[in-house]
Amino acid sequence: MPALDASPAALSASEQSLDAFDLRQMRSSSGANYSVISPRCPEGRPGEIVVCAPDPEKERLRPLPEGYDVPQGPPRLEMKLDETTAADVHLQAEVFPNGTTSNRVMVGVKKKF
Repeated sequence: MPALDASPAALSASEQSLDAFDLRQMRSSSGANYSVISPRCPEGRPGEIVVCAPDPEKERLRPLPEGYDVPQGPPRLEMKLDETTAADVHLQAEVFPNGTTSNRVMVGVKKKF
């Protein structure tokens, strides 16, 4: 018989202690501070199903502060390999006459001579 179908009297002592486990009652002997975070959703009553979505404000992007310098165009990475050689990686977009846009990642090497 599966454990879920067993009556509470038929459960072993270890299974009963797992059912009674509650983090709110946990105390730390090592000095760590465990705190209970209040749930965002109300606790359901018996026979009720509670569906709760994550907090939409948690992952929301905020507007940039005034005076923040937004770079124009895609970023460009350039690294000097030696005194006369540099390598770079950059993005490039080409629009064809039929309206199709080709987005590319370009790798370049520059050599001074």
